[in-house]
Amino acid sequence: MGGFYWIASYPKSGNTWMRLMLASLIDGAPPDFSKAIGFAGAVGSVTDMDLYLDVESSDLTPVEQAELRHDLALVTAAAAAKPQFRKVHDRWGHTPTGRPLFPPKVTLGSVYLVRDPRDVAVSWAHHSGLSLDASIAFLGQSGAVVAKSGRWKDQFEQRLDSWSCHVASWLEADPTPLLVAYERLSADPAGVLANVAAHCGIAASDAAVAGAVAATQFDRLRREEETHGFDLGQRRGRAFFRRGRAGGWRDTLSAAQADRIVQDHGPMMARLGYI
Repeated sequence: MGGFYWIASYPKSGNTWMRLMLASLIDGAPPDFSKAIGFAGAVGSVTDMDLYLDVESSDLTPVEQAELRHDLALVTAAAAAKPQFRKVHDRWGHTPTGRPLFPPKVTLGSVYLVRDPRDVAVSWAHHSGLSLDASIAFLGQSGAVVAKSGRWKDQFEQRLDSWSCHVASWLEADPTPLLVAYERLSADPAGVLANVAAHCGIAASDAAVAGAVAATQFDRLRREEETHGFDLGQRRGRAFFRRGRAGGWRDTLSAAQADRIVQDHGPMMARLGYI
């Protein structure tokens, strides 16, 4: 049985960058945006549920779909001959009847990426097309969901909750994930990638890690997107790889906007060292 490594995060916290790093490390090749990303596809795929559980998921209610997420993880793991990687934006939690969405029995490990919510708010506003104020409100929204619609049509609802609750859920997950701060990833990509690789059972030399880091430098990814495009659900006409800079919120948010984020998420920000 394969089992899973979950690459999890609240949206706009470095998940895609980390997955591209890992893919380059494993394949020994730089990202090629003329092709679809084949590594660590999103969890909660409509196609996977229809295939592995032999159901017509479009006939199910959202509650029924959510309940079957547990079964899908078990069946998919059993069908795999080797460990599988999956991208996750859902909070860690349970199905409507209380079964874990990410069953510990098929979880080989988890990596949870976290980012200063002030930067997340700016990046989410750009990605989603929301105003900064609306983006800040979304991060504080209890029960927030990324719905199955439009370009998310191949995925079931992703239940985020507020940013603080999302982070808390994964910090308390079973088994405990490897916590990766976006800010540290930006400052020391080679060191972080080596730690993630070891956590995920990936044998990698220092040279291989250095090569993967070089292949996924933010400027290179931005040039690759300019050449081939990169559509991962962002508002049409907007770049996915925009700035990638830690602390960029300082030249974008007003003092009042930054204060509102601290008011909403101060305890968790303090716990993570952001304030």
